[in-house]
Amino acid sequence: KRNNRMRAIDRELRVKITEMINKKIKAMQAGESSGDDFLGILLESNMNEIKLQGSKTAGLTIEQIINECKVFYWAGQDTSSTLMLWSLVLLSKHPEWQERAREEILQVFGDKDPYYDGLSHLKIVSFLILIPSGSQSY
Repeated sequence: KRNNRMRAIDRELRVKITEMINKKIKAMQAGESSGDDFLGILLESNMNEIKLQGSKTAGLTIEQIINECKVFYWAGQDTSSTLMLWSLVLLSKHPEWQERAREEILQVFGDKDPYYDGLSHLKIVSFLILIPSGSQSY
């Protein structure tokens, strides 16, 4: 039962990624910019490699592109979750920083929901999120 569910999820994911790839390729062939996202850069690089080598076998297959997208996505998920976990661990060890971050958030946003432009004003919160990802410590 679990294997069937995993296969179904994998099929659904492959269909979604394939649709994204086909849409991006059509846009690129129509002369639109490939954009600055991972998939656009990957496809543009792949097309350039095929042109350079003069053979379709020189580039990545659709299956390889799908796998690269999956790896890139999961790697991002893993690093983001690790960053958040370590941030929470360090904040639990240093409640004074929790309080400083809480005060800063209330000062910037007050009773309002957070908004994008306000994020650039969160110096302490930015500091707390960036430190655990490096080799520095408190």
